[in-house]
Amino acid sequence: MKKIISISLVCLCIAGLMTGCGKSLEADRDTVYIQKKGTVISAAIAELDKDYYEEEELKSYIEENVENYQKEHDKDSVKIDKFSVEDGKAELLIKYAGCEDYQEFNDVTLFSGTIPQALAAGYDFDADFTAVKDGKADGNAEKSKITDLDAKVIVLSEKVDVKVDGTITYVSSQYTSIKAKDMVSIQLPEEAEDGEESALVYVVYE
Repeated sequence: MKKIISISLVCLCIAGLMTGCGKSLEADRDTVYIQKKGTVISAAIAELDKDYYEEEELKSYIEENVENYQKEHDKDSVKIDKFSVEDGKAELLIKYAGCEDYQEFNDVTLFSGTIPQALAAGYDFDADFTAVKDGKADGNAEKSKITDLDAKVIVLSEKVDVKVDGTITYVSSQYTSIKAKDMVSIQLPEEAEDGEESALVYVVYE
């Protein structure tokens, strides 16, 4: 769903979108926020061509997809927190019960857990890594050093910003840029997002 609404991205700042836990999510592009308690908040931002989309039609389409998913899972599995269209710009804020619901609803990879749990789940950390210190790149890091850690990791295959409840310590080097101590921007090319061989990005944090 998030990919469907995000037809063409715009630099639109959504300040203070509530995440349901007393915090806010600020986004200037599609963003995924993995919260400490396991819930996931996504902000989708798109510029819509009025020749093809009407607000009520799009709203009904989103609500229908959410309702269909809830029928097969749980009413709390996916919830729309906010949807609006103004001057051809759409904003969609969705809350997911966990990464599994986000994965299934959006048809992408999103894993959140410890590094040992990720290894047990089959993620091989086959990537070059960059160390992060105080929200900035701090040189290369060996894969073996990272896989020996008991830190938290997020693994995903999507062109989004990723926000965590913590401090990022390592990221896979390809397709990533560091925006803050708790946020990484991922710029996957289209060919790296499609199919079973989609590229995986690793975000390690404490």
